[in-house]
Amino acid sequence: MDRSRLSRAIKGAIAATAVSTSFATLSFAQEVEEVVVTGSRIVRPTDANSATPISVFDAAALEASGQTTLEDFLQEVPSMTGGQLGQSVNNGNPGLATVSLRGLGSSRTLVLMNGRRLSSSGPSTGVVDLNTIPTTAIERVEILRDGASTIYGSDAIAGVINIITKKNFEGAELTFDAGTSQENDGQQYLAAWTFGTGTDDGHVMMNVQYTKRQDIFQGDRKRSDCPLFESGDQVLCGGSSYTVPPRFFTDSFPGGPILDPATGEILPFVPSRDAFNYAKVSYLITPQEVVTFYGYGENKLWDFKDFTTVEAFGEILYANRQSDQLLAAEGTFFQPTAPATNPGNPTGEDAIILRRLVETGGRSFNQDLSTWRGVVGFKGEFCNEWSWDLSYNYARWVDSQIDRGRANPGRFTTMLDPALCADDEDCSAAADAAGVSAWNPFAPGTFVQPWQDYALVVNSPVEKATLNSLQFNLVGDLYDWSIPTSSEPVQWATGYERRRERTEITVDGAAALGQIYFVSGEDWGGAYDVDEVYGEVRLPIMEGKNWADLVAAELSFRYSDYDTIGSRTVWAGVFEYAPLEQLRFRATYAEGFRAPGLDDFFLPPTQSAETYTDPCVNWGGSANPNVRANCAADGLPPDFELGNSQATGLFGGNPDLDAETSESYTVGLVWTPTFVEDLSFTVDWWKIKIDDAIGTFNTNTIVSNCYSSPGFSSPSCDLITGAGAVGLTPLPTSPRRDRSGTIAGQLLNGQNISTFKTSGVDLGADYSMDLGPGVFTFSGSATWLDEWKFQASEFEPEVDLAGKFGVDPVTTRIAAFPDWKIYTSFNYEYDCWASTVVVRMEGEVDDIDPRDTDLATHVDNTWYTDFNFRYFRWEGITLSGGIRNLFNQQPPYVTNYDDMNTLPLNYDTVGRFYYGRVNFKF
Repeated sequence: MDRSRLSRAIKGAIAATAVSTSFATLSFAQEVEEVVVTGSRIVRPTDANSATPISVFDAAALEASGQTTLEDFLQEVPSMTGGQLGQSVNNGNPGLATVSLRGLGSSRTLVLMNGRRLSSSGPSTGVVDLNTIPTTAIERVEILRDGASTIYGSDAIAGVINIITKKNFEGAELTFDAGTSQENDGQQYLAAWTFGTGTDDGHVMMNVQYTKRQDIFQGDRKRSDCPLFESGDQVLCGGSSYTVPPRFFTDSFPGGPILDPATGEILPFVPSRDAFNYAKVSYLITPQEVVTFYGYGENKLWDFKDFTTVEAFGEILYANRQSDQLLAAEGTFFQPTAPATNPGNPTGEDAIILRRLVETGGRSFNQDLSTWRGVVGFKGEFCNEWSWDLSYNYARWVDSQIDRGRANPGRFTTMLDPALCADDEDCSAAADAAGVSAWNPFAPGTFVQPWQDYALVVNSPVEKATLNSLQFNLVGDLYDWSIPTSSEPVQWATGYERRRERTEITVDGAAALGQIYFVSGEDWGGAYDVDEVYGEVRLPIMEGKNWADLVAAELSFRYSDYDTIGSRTVWAGVFEYAPLEQLRFRATYAEGFRAPGLDDFFLPPTQSAETYTDPCVNWGGSANPNVRANCAADGLPPDFELGNSQATGLFGGNPDLDAETSESYTVGLVWTPTFVEDLSFTVDWWKIKIDDAIGTFNTNTIVSNCYSSPGFSSPSCDLITGAGAVGLTPLPTSPRRDRSGTIAGQLLNGQNISTFKTSGVDLGADYSMDLGPGVFTFSGSATWLDEWKFQASEFEPEVDLAGKFGVDPVTTRIAAFPDWKIYTSFNYEYDCWASTVVVRMEGEVDDIDPRDTDLATHVDNTWYTDFNFRYFRWEGITLSGGIRNLFNQQPPYVTNYDDMNTLPLNYDTVGRFYYGRVNFKF
């Protein structure tokens, strides 16, 4: 039988492929095609090896994975690590799906479609929502694992993901896909239609796709239905100190007890008994629906034989995403006071209330997001030697959000005080409807509908982002000039781009009046303009010698002029040396930069609840004398317990930011031994260093460094401004804490103060052979992470997260950075069927900051196995199905200081998942 030759062609073209498998039996072009490989504008033949490390995944590999979204597929690639947003991130993620090359963040991973930028998904410039990309319209995905700012500009520090669509599709295709978890929840559906037709002068292609993902609650899985923590030899259920019945603080009861509603007795707060379980009603997997339309067309306008050709082309993308997140009920995080006159107050004193409004059922966050993208342009050739293209790219992103169950702090103050409520017409009406004079927060079930209608508000902001880009590229060969030692011509490329990006946020009316806690009350927006020119040259130095089959070099530069940060020039160089045809060495050096995002510049001050670990918990047993002294100075008892692990801080933009700068290096080899057909190996060492990185201080870092310093002498202490800065009542004995003893008012604005250093080795292998009556194909890749170092500022210690899990400084979420990450696929194809087994691994990690309450401080290697089967006996019909996580590998119990008692950004939280697909081609 015929082998899958597209896979072999891609392997030959891009020898750095990590997993470039193609499982369908496709025809192989008879003539050598010329292509533009991601990372360079220079056109080169497909039988040339890439000088930079690139991974290529074709449509068949996407289908065989059983994934319906690009996010789920790409996050398994070994070069992706750290915190990546997706379906398992419920708290604080507005439905985005992102990837993070080298763990350096989605804003440092440039995502392109057909070599051009996509609109930013919101105010964070450079972050692209992968949900908006229809997977059935993808021909292949190219991942450049190297810096590419000289070719593509800002944001390409860690690398580039270039999504190539099916431009020359012929015929029609219908695809239906459905899947469900072993627990019969989290169902996923896909329906798609693709059509294409063409003539000698042009071609048109269209794709419509619908996907749906249903929710799973954390309470649907025993492993995640309660925030767990260890206490001695026991594993206990914990949660938040904002609970029902509430904790309260008065002069006579400074420890924050609770009132037993059954007996009326005032009891000390015990987390294992009294903490509120916020996990059970929160999503484990967030639901969403996405509809996309994609179209591409091109048509030849002029063809003057050997002089010039001109073609017009256009591209359109529309996507609509409906997504939801659900969190536990709102808490009185603004800490209102129930006066002594409140009818339910048992103390006779004014009492600060820490309560959950469980009667509301929870806080819901809904997004109705629409993305439009249109590209129009012309392309052509001069004398069959020079090619050019001119294009205009317009993209627009609009997200209409509705957040329900949010609190109006001012109205809580009124409804707790009988006198104030009687003087307020709306409050008085709510009290009459509830049959009381004021709201009694001390008893459960009292926050009834009239009080909810009075005190809760809906937040409905609208976020918009636009991209306008004009781009011109000119590429050619200098056939009349070459280096004397080479017969190949010098190749070059140059171009110009003008780009404008704008963000606009319109807040809700209630937010504008300051009536919604944790929500900025200001409309805001911003824009930047940039003009850029670039140049690239490839110099063939020598080829066809006994000791040098090839020696070549490439040089490139880019000059960018921003109206926000001024001008930047970056350079890059590539060197290739092949002593033999089957052995090639390569090395690259690249400078890079990332311009601050519009939110980095213009975001107004906004309150944020940040999860943290308090060093003063049981500080009497601390081994650090500075911690003991500082906690005592705060007036905290030696056996201090903190029920609330969320500190209220402030974050916002900084107009004085400058660009991040980077240097990246790669050294590698490609070996395709001649003694074994269709076998190739790649090895690439890489290193990236980022200076002046933009980021916020992590609350854990701020608090830990502050309390570990003698006499609060660390500069981190200046970033804790106290409860008054965020509208809370301060702890009388500490300027850094609120009345409950929780840290408050930490400043989290972005600054150019951080440094990243990361390095490692990428390994790749591909092999194909006849085995029995069929064809066996193996493809594997692995990344060994040698170091992943972050230094928040020159005053803070450097932290190495390689082989560890802890707070990801990019996303400020808990994430793992395993020392090894492996992805291998084994495929066998015979006659009318094919099957694939994928084995992937997340390497072992240790807790970088182990605590006594952790469930585990070490996670072993975690292996997953996926199985896929395809049957194509009937012409035009393919049946396929499979099982993801075949052996139902469960996520490790790790910690409750994110949620789900594990690391949802790295491990499968769903379990075994079954799916099936049918494809009709006409």
